[in-house]
Amino acid sequence: MVDLLAGIFMTLTLVWFTAPRFFRLFDVFETQRRLHGADPLSEDTKQSDALPRHQRKDVSTVRDFAALCETLARATRTGAAPHDALLSSLQWHQLRHPCWSVLFDDVAALHSCDSALATARDSLEPHSNDAQCLSLLESAMVHGNFVPSALDHASSVLRDRAACSAELAVAASQAQLSARLLSALPFVLLGGAIFVSSQFRSSLWSPIVLCPLFLGFILNRVGWRWISSLISRAVHDEPDDIGQLTEHLCVSLRTGLSMTHACERWRTVSPMGNAVADLISAGAPLEEALLPLATTHPISGKNLGHTIVEAERDGLPILDTVMRLATDHRMERRRQIDTHIHQLPTRLSIPLVLCVLPSFLLLSVAPLVLASLSQLSLPSVTQ
Repeated sequence: MVDLLAGIFMTLTLVWFTAPRFFRLFDVFETQRRLHGADPLSEDTKQSDALPRHQRKDVSTVRDFAALCETLARATRTGAAPHDALLSSLQWHQLRHPCWSVLFDDVAALHSCDSALATARDSLEPHSNDAQCLSLLESAMVHGNFVPSALDHASSVLRDRAACSAELAVAASQAQLSARLLSALPFVLLGGAIFVSSQFRSSLWSPIVLCPLFLGFILNRVGWRWISSLISRAVHDEPDDIGQLTEHLCVSLRTGLSMTHACERWRTVSPMGNAVADLISAGAPLEEALLPLATTHPISGKNLGHTIVEAERDGLPILDTVMRLATDHRMERRRQIDTHIHQLPTRLSIPLVLCVLPSFLLLSVAPLVLASLSQLSLPSVTQ
């Protein structure tokens, strides 16, 4: 009985003194790694490590895309030719994805910039960050020349996306760090009990001790998988078709294109934009061509389509109105991200209570208690 009480007291003492220090130690380690890490990876690569394995993608950082647009705008303002401006910008930033090497080789071979951008974009998935950046660069061109004001707007779009991705990555990193620590702590305490208690080591392979250990291990792994899936769904950055179409429309309008020609450039943005561009190319009226927007997105899509049709009908400037729509989409997306981040701790409480905490008891407390009870023997009754 004394050994049982001593084991319980040791376990509670370890939990009381080590748990806060584990969290503090890992927080300090994570902060130092982010600030003074020796590995010069891109910011998106570090952020993708916080996401589940099936969501990690080898993409360049969105901030580098924004810096590329700014460098290209400065080179264009100095009077550099499009080929020279694009080559110097790509040499300066050294983007990681192979599509940028393909783009550099095509431009160096004196292919037209718009065809080189289209070739590089066609080799990517439509919703990848690299493809969206290449599509924005295409929208910022008119008659083979880059428009600096359009490139500036594309840079602001990319920086806003980078900020949203950073918020999601931080939320995923914090949640996964807490889940990892809570899942590893029972094994740390179990190892400490094996190292300290000889009585526990002697009874470790008895069935009465192995059963709770096995059950606790199963609950621990189930809880970890459950938590990982919740984090994956909570921080999944789904593409916003209407927001992307609105931003590309702003970039195209800044190049001086008409509303119809700007909408035709949606072909490279998303499948819905491709459907609109096909209807316009087939000769359908603009109001009819924009019907897929209202069909797919009854509120935001209908609002964007109505704004475009009204501007085409009255012939008044539309850029400020479309920019306000784009700003509203950005604010709404930020609110959605904040909602997902604030809902994440509440969602994680369910697997913590049902799986992680019971596994903690089964892996650290129950084996000590059962090992001590198995050593107790009743006094023999003699005549």
